[in-house]
Amino acid sequence: VGSEMCIRDRSYFYSMAGHADKCVERYCELAKCTAASLPVVATPGIDDHAISTEQFETKGVLSAVCSRIVCKILFFARIARPDLLASVNMLAREVTKWNAACDDRLKRLIAYINCTKHWVLKCHVGDEPSALRLAVYADASFAGDTRDSKSTSGGLLCLVGPRTFVPLNWLCKKQTAVSHSSTEAEIISLESIMRVEGLPMLNLWSQILHVLSG
Repeated sequence: VGSEMCIRDRSYFYSMAGHADKCVERYCELAKCTAASLPVVATPGIDDHAISTEQFETKGVLSAVCSRIVCKILFFARIARPDLLASVNMLAREVTKWNAACDDRLKRLIAYINCTKHWVLKCHVGDEPSALRLAVYADASFAGDTRDSKSTSGGLLCLVGPRTFVPLNWLCKKQTAVSHSSTEAEIISLESIMRVEGLPMLNLWSQILHVLSG
C-alpha cells in the first residue's frame, strides 16, 4: 500500500510516500493529535543526553499502542528508508518497557517522517557490469545508549562505478558488548557488515560476472 517503483533514464527509485502518510496518520490517530501540529525537524532521533533520567523511569502515555505504530514504521524503514533505522530500531527494543522518553522519541521520528515523506532511495546504473565493484561503508555510534554504554553498528552495501551508484542493502544493529573506544566500535561495525552482507554478496557478484562474461 502506498508504494511505487519508478524507472527512468537508467535510474530507478522506490517511492513509499503513501506508506509514510499512513505512518503519520496512525500516530496522529492513536496520539490524538494532527499532522499540522508536528514540528519541522532535521533529524529522526533524540540524543540520550537530551533526555532526563525521570523520563526513562516513567511509563509512557503510548505504552498500550506503541507497537501498532512502531511496527508500521519498521516495515517502511527496512524497505526504502535506511535513515530511519537507528531511531525505529531503538523504539522497537522498548515496546515491552515503553517509557516517557520513548514517547518523545516516537514523536520526533514521526515529525521527521512527516517532513521527508517524499524522500526516495534513488539508484542509477550507467556502466557495464565489468566496470562495477562492490563497496561497503561502515560506521558506529560510540556508547550511544547512556543506560548500558553500548554502541550501534551501521553499514551500507552498494554497487558502484564511474556512473553507477546502487544501494543494495544496509545494516543497523546494537552491539552486544561495550566497546572501549570509537575505533573498536567502528571495527566491530565493519566486521558485521562485511560478514553479514559484503562477503555473501561478493560471492554472488563474482558468479554474475562469470556468467555474463561467458
